[in-house]
Amino acid sequence: MKNSRVSSVKNRMRRILPAAIVCFLFLLFNMASCRNNMLPHHLKLSSALTCRVVGGLTRGQRAVCQDLPDAVSIAFEGLQLAVKECQHQFRWHRWNCSSLIAKSSNPHVSGIMKRGFRETAFLYALTSAGVAHAVARACAQGRLLSCGCDPLGYRASHDPRGRARANKWEWSGCSHNLAYGIEFSKRFLDAREQVDDLQSKINVHNNDAGRSILASHMEVRCKCHGLSGSCQLRTCWRTTPDFRVVASSIKRQYRKALIVAQEEMNKGLSILRGRPRGRRRSRAKPAPKNSLLFFERSPNFCEADPKIDSAGTSGRVCRIGRTSRTGSCNLLCCGRGHALMRRSSVKPCNCTFHWCCRVDCQRCVDEKWIAVCK
Repeated sequence: MKNSRVSSVKNRMRRILPAAIVCFLFLLFNMASCRNNMLPHHLKLSSALTCRVVGGLTRGQRAVCQDLPDAVSIAFEGLQLAVKECQHQFRWHRWNCSSLIAKSSNPHVSGIMKRGFRETAFLYALTSAGVAHAVARACAQGRLLSCGCDPLGYRASHDPRGRARANKWEWSGCSHNLAYGIEFSKRFLDAREQVDDLQSKINVHNNDAGRSILASHMEVRCKCHGLSGSCQLRTCWRTTPDFRVVASSIKRQYRKALIVAQEEMNKGLSILRGRPRGRRRSRAKPAPKNSLLFFERSPNFCEADPKIDSAGTSGRVCRIGRTSRTGSCNLLCCGRGHALMRRSSVKPCNCTFHWCCRVDCQRCVDEKWIAVCK
């Protein structure tokens, strides 16, 4: 009798155990998936996926991607920020960065990045500043495992000679880690360049110029503490500025970019020298660290040219008015003329607030005439 009971129990256990094991594994899988869903999206990317999804990476960049995949994903956010800002800065120019969005999330695969135009110099400076800007902010936001708040923010409370300033605040909060952002930008972007190639040296110089301009625009933000809102004590921290401020400063350097002297290119000297545009006979001088360098005259960008990713100006909206104005039809249309078109759009209008709490709006058709290049 006992043997029969024991055998029946064993049979039941044999049937129950596989199902129990399956249920246990299912619970473990769900718990792991829940933890993965709680993580930020960029931390869920494996190093292999991060490095394979984006094309145009060099061997050195892939090595960085294998070591720090989370930082590389933030770097691509900075590159896309730079491309969008490039479109804003050049929205009324013949070349308006439009092809960089359609190409890839890596703007360095674009044909214009392989040339020596002034626009190329602007792009190198802007993308290097964008990567440093994004990584510095991500460190302070806790989005990266390899860095945190800037531990050297207290250095701003000393003058260049190392003497303490009589500040009325204390360094506290979480300063953006610009030092790490610049270091990572150098490691990730300068890895694309060859040491002995003069064009690569020019690209590295423009990368450094963008990062230097970013560093020169760092801001100090403070918060007051005290009774009744008084500011008896302030805690301050360093932050990176709005990226549009940095891009506008790089755009000013673009307008006064220096062309590398021809004899320097022939000799391949390690010290880069430049001349102001239009001064061919002027004596070559060492290039300042914030200046942008180029060595090739830019085309007019009037016609589409896939080799340099130029979409041309046909179909672009232009401004009717002064001939010398940026974005004017005379300049933007390259003498081909323009056509007037009526553009209609639906916008909310005549909005009324009802207590409480609703806003009702009518839908109005807004029509306006625009000029489009032929």
